[in-house]
Amino acid sequence: MTNMNVLVAAMRCEWRILRLDPALWLVLAMILGMVAYALYNGETLVARQAAAVAAANTEEQERLAKLRKGLADIQAGRVAPPDAPFRDPRNALFVGGGSAAANVALPAQPLAITAIGQSDLYPATLRVSAGSKDTFFFADEIANPAHLLSGSFDLAFVLVFIYPLWILALTYNLVSGEREQGTLALTASCPVQVRTVMAGKLLVRAGIPMLVTVAAVFAGLALIVGGTLVSAVQPLAVLSWAMIVYGAFWAVLAAAVNGLGRDSAYNALLLVAAWIGVLLIVPSLVNAWSEARYPSPSRAEMVLAVRAASVDADRERNAALARYQDEHPQETELQRGSYRERTLRRLAVQLAATAHSEEIMAAHEAQIQRQHALAERLAYASPALLMHDALAEIAGTGRSRYRAFFAQVDRFHQEWREFFISRAQAEQMLTAGDYSHFPQFSFADNPGTGILSRVASALIGIGVPFLLLAAMAARGLRRCRVVG
Repeated sequence: MTNMNVLVAAMRCEWRILRLDPALWLVLAMILGMVAYALYNGETLVARQAAAVAAANTEEQERLAKLRKGLADIQAGRVAPPDAPFRDPRNALFVGGGSAAANVALPAQPLAITAIGQSDLYPATLRVSAGSKDTFFFADEIANPAHLLSGSFDLAFVLVFIYPLWILALTYNLVSGEREQGTLALTASCPVQVRTVMAGKLLVRAGIPMLVTVAAVFAGLALIVGGTLVSAVQPLAVLSWAMIVYGAFWAVLAAAVNGLGRDSAYNALLLVAAWIGVLLIVPSLVNAWSEARYPSPSRAEMVLAVRAASVDADRERNAALARYQDEHPQETELQRGSYRERTLRRLAVQLAATAHSEEIMAAHEAQIQRQHALAERLAYASPALLMHDALAEIAGTGRSRYRAFFAQVDRFHQEWREFFISRAQAEQMLTAGDYSHFPQFSFADNPGTGILSRVASALIGIGVPFLLLAAMAARGLRRCRVVG
């Protein structure tokens, strides 16, 4: 009897035994229930973000329509120009600095409902203006920090944290159960390799929850996402591979522990300890070490520093203006409170504050990037961290896509500032033609850049310990004790 025939026979026998075990059906019921609930939660969050983006776009259109109407009324002589520059739709500085600010948003990918990723760390939309970046990056509170700390119950959470438990629940006593029931000695007395029989048992016990999970995820996505899922064939294939590789890692871990030749209670305790170490302790140590190695100031401290820079710039401008007025008393247009003085003072303060805030935010961002780079390298110590990053990248909510989005927002911000600040510096009033040529933001999504390489790197990072554990399992099962 060849090893392949033994393997197939062992799988058939194990299936006949396992299908009578209530634990199998309990695990399968949990898979279906939790996958459905996680996808529902993800779909709810994505719909909420889409509604926020739609509301912001509607508000922007209404705001621009009101500005255009005011400009038309002034140019037609139906109303007098306002005295306050911030109410004047012709004033480039105030229009570009707030009243015509552009809403930008990162469009959701078809698989966005599978992983919240970085999307709960940033607002759904950013209102880009001619001011400094802090005026739109930190204008809104995102969510309760306690909720962010606890995370969301999405499919990524289920696959990273709960999916291993389903596999371990059916495989922790792969060999020890046979030994305690006295059937392992009977198997060993047959002219077959015990390792081949155990491999067949492992394929059934670990393969069933893995295949049912993959099927449940695909069925849930087909029901919720619908026709747009056709455009996500490649991400779906990568997602299925990620689930199989991650599940295989936990299956061979259980086989390696069974190869130690201890009883079922010991195996269960050791596997629970491994689960805690891989999913809780190692990620906590990675975050703590990254934060300790490259500490970054809190967001509140950075916002306060930026605001202080703006106040200092305002004071410097006031002092300079007072000296100028003392030296040039004939300049009535620059008397404090006049239209021109308020516009020029706002322009000077804004330019000075922007220069200060850019330095502060650049230093903060550089420190954050160093921290992220270290955390990404240390993530190879935990397959759970790699799996979570891979799922976020597949869903389009990972770091690389948000990094590309913010880089494009930064370039758009520079373009927006150039359009309005140049006109303000030339003291040039906006016209109806200028309104038609406001810079427009369009996110250029390039799925081939960075995302696939990060996912492939993460899967390789999981595959290395998988191979080591597989070798340990093969060695242990070949030499396992037949009796307790």
